[in-house]
Amino acid sequence: MSGITVSDALLEAYEQVKLKAANKYLLFTLEKIGATGTKSTWDWKIVEAADKGGDNKAKWEEMTGKLPEDEARFVVFDFEDTKADGRLVKKLVLIKWCPDTVHFRTKPVIGASYQTLKNKLDGIALDMEATDFDEIDYEEIKKVL
Repeated sequence: MSGITVSDALLEAYEQVKLKAANKYLLFTLEKIGATGTKSTWDWKIVEAADKGGDNKAKWEEMTGKLPEDEARFVVFDFEDTKADGRLVKKLVLIKWCPDTVHFRTKPVIGASYQTLKNKLDGIALDMEATDFDEIDYEEIKKVL
């Protein structure tokens, strides 16, 4: 565990997605807010809460287009699609985006915080860790769900 607790604001935003489908996805990060000696202080920051309207695949592409190539991010995505047999799939997906270019001292904080986050967010159907855009391809996620 990282010692970084999940903020009430983030939990409330997650509940809005989970229970009310208020947003299609939440894009958030850990922001370094201070340092004392060798110890850093971090806090959660919601980068974007996307509107719920629109095509699921288009929203997925929009979301992946907002992931930076050199910074870590976390995403909760309200995934909704129809399987080949006609079944509707509606699941919450949690993604830890941590490209290889993220600073090596930041990666352990991101990894440990991800574990804390997973433990706090009830109702996640799929959680995944990605370092490359190929790992979060829409069609591959659709197959897994």
